[in-house]
Amino acid sequence: MAAVLLARAARRAPWRLLADEFRLHGWLGAVFAIALAWILSARLADGLSLHLLATPLVALMFGRDLAVLAALPAVAAVLAWRGGDWSGAAATWLLAAWLPAALLDALRRAADRWVPRNPFTFIFLAGFFAPGAAFVATVLVAALVHATAGTAPWDRLAEGFIPFGMLLGWGEAFLSGLLTAIFVVYEPRWMATFDDARYLRPPGRPGPGA
Repeated sequence: MAAVLLARAARRAPWRLLADEFRLHGWLGAVFAIALAWILSARLADGLSLHLLATPLVALMFGRDLAVLAALPAVAAVLAWRGGDWSGAAATWLLAAWLPAALLDALRRAADRWVPRNPFTFIFLAGFFAPGAAFVATVLVAALVHATAGTAPWDRLAEGFIPFGMLLGWGEAFLSGLLTAIFVVYEPRWMATFDDARYLRPPGRPGPGA
């Protein structure tokens, strides 16, 4: 499944964005940021760990496909750093990269369709709320996967992994929202999903193609 989704992402990714040297540097920096966020994790009982994802923010910056591709070297870096089991690399990528990026993309598109378009709604809904919601959903799915696979007992998950994951979701939301606001204001070229023509259009004026 991971191989199929990776191939699909590589085929659909907007590689033209990275033709701009400035955006390329930003994407490479995102690769490093994802790896760093995953390495700086809190170790819990039964070998479980919790860490910021960063993939929702990168999905806002460069789109879902480039975000999940940026997470691929992060998986390798984390496993190499900790000497982990490489047989779980695909599951790690699915849970910590593809799932939150896909959820972020779905929530962003829903907000774009149903909520008035302006910088405030983009920053608050797409930049703050959506990454936090994607993080919480990822924690719950990861707990279900661990319980189903028998890699961690449900009582330990319910006592530690899930509650601490809910708390860390606020950190994911706050950090993503803060950086989204900074990039929208100061460097919109690093926020590919923010379109000036749509979100800064004066009220009452039809958008492109209307």
